[in-house]
Parts: sequence; structure tokens; C-alpha cells
Amino acid sequence: MKLYSVRKEKYLAIIALFVFINISQSAKSQTSVFYYDNLNKSYPNNQIVKLLESPNKDLYLLGKTSDSKYQINKPILMRVDKKGHFLSRKILASKYLNKLNGMVLLPSQDIKIFGSCKSNEKYYPYESIVTPDGRVKTKEAGFSVFSTWLNDVKTIDEEHVIVVETKKVKTGKFNISVYKVNTKSKEQEWFKKISSEDNEEANEILVMRDNKIIILGKKYTDDLSSYVPIIYKLTPDGRQIWKKGIDVPRNFYNQSICVNKKGVLYYICGYTKETTGLCETRLITLSSENKELNHKTFQNISANGILSFNKNTFMIYGSNVLVKNSHVVTKAKYIIFDDDFNVVSQKQLGKNDVPDSEFSKKKFYISPTNSDLLTAMKLSDGRIACAGKIFMPNMKNIKNAPRRNNALLLLIDKDW
Repeated sequence: MKLYSVRKEKYLAIIALFVFINISQSAKSQTSVFYYDNLNKSYPNNQIVKLLESPNKDLYLLGKTSDSKYQINKPILMRVDKKGHFLSRKILASKYLNKLNGMVLLPSQDIKIFGSCKSNEKYYPYESIVTPDGRVKTKEAGFSVFSTWLNDVKTIDEEHVIVVETKKVKTGKFNISVYKVNTKSKEQEWFKKISSEDNEEANEILVMRDNKIIILGKKYTDDLSSYVPIIYKLTPDGRQIWKKGIDVPRNFYNQSICVNKKGVLYYICGYTKETTGLCETRLITLSSENKELNHKTFQNISANGILSFNKNTFMIYGSNVLVKNSHVVTKAKYIIFDDDFNVVSQKQLGKNDVPDSEFSKKKFYISPTNSDLLTAMKLSDGRIACAGKIFMPNMKNIKNAPRRNNALLLLIDKDW
């Protein structure tokens, strides 16, 4: 695959990039909306799955770029400045990439990327170390006798990360494993297998202030046709403290978990209500000893994730499903709320946000864009960055106009 030169890529990206700052009437905060076209016709489908802030306050955007049939996937590493302006983009070499799950900043200031590959119906871990300018230093494909999915990774301190994975074991079941890695020496300091007689899959890992570990996952039926959420709490060295199942709608799409400064866990899952077809997100709070404390249902949002902030506020992010002119439209959305579940701020992308605002002026497009927020983080200056994808529909009266999923970034002012 031929890569664009850095100079040409920057030039074309600047031409292709629309930047728009929108102040929503439904939100106190100012939200800057950016989207970035890949420019490579062979890979029209792009999404950002993880964010990372560099020491100089630039943002790394880790994404997956795919061909039109989603059969060939490549990692893509973008870099933008703190105002969202495009700096660089590199499509990274990878064979059989299936999913990307995380990236961490190494002591050397290089970036380590984590994910999974699939070949001949077998899954195995993918890891790659990349320099800040996007040059691949090392690429590793983990070997495993049985299928292994690398699910999530979290930084503990400057030299250590915790990794959680799902592995098919000798019994034919799927079980969860967790291990600690020294990123400087590259040594695995400990490894723990969470044995279970059920099929269990990890989704997220969370490291608490006291270094105890929370694993969020799913427990499947024997035929893998349905699942329910499970939460594990572990000691800092990976020994199980407790396991908790949660009763939520069985058709949820995504789930996530965070913790406040008091150690209370906030679990969310996004789903579609069967009776109405509308989006909802269920929120359940749990004590550090797994007692359910409270619950709340947020309407008109199917959340992919949740963030907690120091001032007892939280953010869920994802999308809402609407019907516009007989078309089903998905719009990126976030809600910020306090610990009493009162909404502090919210925003849903609409016709006044780019690129829809530009298309409506030129009358190029026959339908609105579709968008979704897949990841988010709080920046060191107090702002919030959210990222995901935005789908560009066909242009009106233009033959063979491209249909593309572009990378999407929202920067939310710190006065939210």
C-alpha cells in the first residue's frame, strides 16, 4: 500500500478539513467540532478508538481504517495540536488486524499500541511500538495455542500497565486473564487467570486510586446467544476480591465503568428500548463492596463510555437515533451530569454543526451525516476530548460520489 508523503498529506488534509466552532443553546459549554478525511480511496471507513495526550499537549488519535467491505483493517495514528488542527497521519503496517483496544505512552515517549488480529478463525494479540512521528519501531504478534483477544490496557504509573485479555482455554470455554507489564524492561511482573465454568469475556479494565483493579465483562450462555454484565474486583496483584452480576436489559450494545473519588463505581450500558425503538442508557452505582446504591435511566442516548471528573461530575458519550425525513439518522451526543444525576451540560450534533452546516449551504447532500462518539478523555488543561466517526452520505447529482466514514473529534471547553 502506497503512503502519501508527509508534505503532500498535510497539504491535502488542510484543504479537506472543515473546522467549525459551535455554541449550542442546549449546553453551557463551547464545543469545537473537527473531522478528518483519510484521503486514501482504498480505505474509506475510518474511526477513532483511543485518545492520548502528549507531553507537549498535542493529541494522538488512534484509529482503525478499513476498506469498503471492512475486510482489510489497518491501524492509523493521527496527531493534532491542542486546538484540533491537523499535524500528521500515518497508516501503520498490519496483517489480519481485527480490533484496536488501547495505546499508552512509554518512558521513551514512544507510543505502544494494543489490539487483536484474526487469521484462519483464530485470534491473537497485536502490539506495536511507534515513534511520535508515526514510524514503527517494533511490531509483535503474540503467539497463543488457543484464540486470545487483547481487550483493554490501562496505565498504572510511568513504567507499568495492566492488560486484560480473553482466552479460549482447554475446556473450550472463554476465560479472562489479567497481567502487569513493566513497559521499560518489557517484563511481565505477574499473570493471573480468572478461572470460571462459564464463558466470560473482558471489556474494560479500571485501576482505582488504591491500585485495586476492576474488570468489566460479559458472561455468556453456553451457546453464546446472550450475555449479562459481570464485574470483578481484584487486589493490586490480581487476586479476586469479589464478583458481581448486574441485571440490565439483555439487548445492550456497549457497557463501561468508572469510579468517583469516594470509590463508588458507576456502571452504564447503552441499548435500544424494544417497545419504542428509542435509545436509552442505564446507569447503576455500586459501593466498593458491590452493593447496588442507585440507578438512573438517561433517555435519547446510547452511551459507549463514561468518564468521571474530580468535581463530582460525570460524562456519558455515544449517540442518539433520530428519524429525519423518513431516514434513520444517528447523531453523536454527550451528557455531563452531577452525582445526583442532574444534567449539567449536553450536546447532540445537528444541522448547525460541521459538516452538515456546510452541506446545507451548498445543497450537496441528500441526507444528514451519521456520527458516534467511541472514546473520550479529560485533558490536562481541563477540557474534554471526544472522538469517534462521522459518516458522509452520497452527494446529490454526483455520479459515484464516495460514501465515507471520517475521523471525528470534539473538543469541549473547560467551563462545562
